[in-house]
Amino acid sequence: MATLFERIVSYHPEFDRDLVERAYHFASKAHEGQVRLSGEPFFVHPLAVAHIVADLRMDEVTIAAALLHDVLEDSNVTEEALQREFGDEVTRLVQGVTKLNVGFSYTSKEETQVENYRRLFVAMAEDVRVIIIKLADRLHNMRTLKYQNRQKKEEIARETLEIFAPIAHRLGMYAMQVELENLSLFFLDPEAYCAIQRGVERLKAEREAQIEEAKRQIAERLRRAGIEGEIQSRFKHIYSIYNKLRRQNLNLEDLPDLIALRVIVRTVEECYAVLGIVHSLWNPIEGRFKDYIAVPKSNMYQSLHTTVIGPKGLPMEVQIRTWDMHQVAEYGIAAHWKYKEGKTQGADDGFDERMAWLRQILEWQQDLKSTREFMESLKISLFDDEVYVFTPKGDLKKLPRGSTPIDFAYLIHTEVGNTCVGARVNKKMVPLDYELKSGDIVEIITSRSSSGPSADWLKIAKTPAARSKIRAFLRKKNQEMNREKGRELFVREMEKYSLTPEENSKVTENLNAFLERERLKDVEDLYVAIGEGRYSARYVVNKIIPYAIRRRFQEKKKTGIARPFREEESVIVQGESNLVVRLARCCAPVPGDDIVAFVTQGKGITVHRRDCSNLAALVQDANRFLSAEWVEGIEGRFHTGIVVEALDRPKLLADVSGAISNCQVEIKAVRAHTVADEARIHLVVEVKNREELEEVFKEIRKVANVQSVKRGGVFSPR
Repeated sequence: MATLFERIVSYHPEFDRDLVERAYHFASKAHEGQVRLSGEPFFVHPLAVAHIVADLRMDEVTIAAALLHDVLEDSNVTEEALQREFGDEVTRLVQGVTKLNVGFSYTSKEETQVENYRRLFVAMAEDVRVIIIKLADRLHNMRTLKYQNRQKKEEIARETLEIFAPIAHRLGMYAMQVELENLSLFFLDPEAYCAIQRGVERLKAEREAQIEEAKRQIAERLRRAGIEGEIQSRFKHIYSIYNKLRRQNLNLEDLPDLIALRVIVRTVEECYAVLGIVHSLWNPIEGRFKDYIAVPKSNMYQSLHTTVIGPKGLPMEVQIRTWDMHQVAEYGIAAHWKYKEGKTQGADDGFDERMAWLRQILEWQQDLKSTREFMESLKISLFDDEVYVFTPKGDLKKLPRGSTPIDFAYLIHTEVGNTCVGARVNKKMVPLDYELKSGDIVEIITSRSSSGPSADWLKIAKTPAARSKIRAFLRKKNQEMNREKGRELFVREMEKYSLTPEENSKVTENLNAFLERERLKDVEDLYVAIGEGRYSARYVVNKIIPYAIRRRFQEKKKTGIARPFREEESVIVQGESNLVVRLARCCAPVPGDDIVAFVTQGKGITVHRRDCSNLAALVQDANRFLSAEWVEGIEGRFHTGIVVEALDRPKLLADVSGAISNCQVEIKAVRAHTVADEARIHLVVEVKNREELEEVFKEIRKVANVQSVKRGGVFSPR
């Protein structure tokens, strides 16, 4: 406790010592007798979390809540007892963290994960100190992750890398972001981590003289100019190096920003003066200067960055900032926390600006019913690398890298996006899928007679906000049509089953539970969703009709069938079900795929997936295409191909095969080869339908080092 107090006093001498001391003793007693997986007393964990929060220079209320953050979940302490002892503010923070830790019971792991993330962002919006405690909690758990089993290690490390480290980045908490990323990499790819660590240590020894010479030269020039400043040096952190080496295919020695000098001065004017000194000492590398002081990052990070050819001809990055900027860069949102009459409050408008992205997430996530869409949009929002563009009047706008004029239009105003008919960039007409670059001057051309955005715009727009507004427009425009379409599809699917009154009652109960779980207001809202294609009618009916009833229906359908379907009898072509067809080996369709038939000269009718790349060569023979659909209720096993691309490592093939086996899916053939550490594995598997195949894809993506999983053709085992 003495060490914790010393840390708090160093930045907040007048803190409420009694509050922190009471929280310390209360938590220690509540967790008495409990142990962690490491064998240490459980209280070691909340105490470590409190130390991390204190390192972020947070207020005593947050530190007290950090000490108490597990008492509601992992001890017999009640909310009432906590309220009596510590009051509203501490209790509210502990409740917030506890709610983030308690899981939901959903029908899939993805739904559970998405709901946890939704809850995470709501908690952040209510009081950002909740997420600061949660990040500290995650950091200490990552530091002690070695005591978990292998699968748990990888699950926690991947979630940390995909969600918690980006949140730390978005909140500007650089030091925490770096440690979370490095620890995650260590547990996901320990070989790569150790190789880079050894390389960095070797280069540190080799380049120490260069670094010291550069620091000496800058210090001498600062002294002559009468500028007081501190010069620091650092090597790029391991996870960042890992990403750059993979993206740019470089050697460690060739990274231009591997070494960075940091010059910290008193004023903004001195920052630009130091920039001039640096450029007079060494030649800058073209295109490697960034002014984040004039144009701060969205997490309010400010600094000048320039890369120069330093002593001995080696590239070196120099960062220049004031002490205030340095505090924000290191501590992020915590640097905005001030102390006034024992209360905590955001320091300035920068706090509100820093949290603007969170409000955007809470707005557009309401429109996303698909868990896949939510996760994809969330990662874009958290990981964004920005471009800076201008309106014709010179106003600066920030967008994620990869954004298009459509994203820009909706950033200006919803109505500008909805009436957009074209765009000029730097006074030249460009297509709407043009990728914006920093420095572009963008002008949106609008027309009141515009019919509005089309569904194709969803493929062009990159920002979640733009896609949300496009969906809202399309939904409003087509809502009535989609409602009728959805009602018709749903009723047609339901009419297949002869339900008793008792069964009808159960189905109605299941339907209401489905509506609540999916956040649909009523059955009319469900019809719209089906009509829009957010759900298939069969998917909904399978969710609400008990399995026993569906099985009875299937058995009834099978009555009179003397033998099971053969693969070639699983497809209806042009309404005929007795034609001899074969499934194309190039794309290997399975039930659930959108299919089309093609009359092949001398080989009869071949059925392809509609997205099969080989169909492009057959467009000139359009009269030989026939409509095709799967026989309803078809049951059987179908061969299809999976192509896995990954960074090679020992036991990669075994882990991929194990992931497939976890889904109770049989592997029929395998081919694998490696070129320059890049592995490509082609498998033929036997699945019931596309839904089962997508489950296999999800499992494979969890395997360490896997970069992509996609469909492939089939081949015979050798």
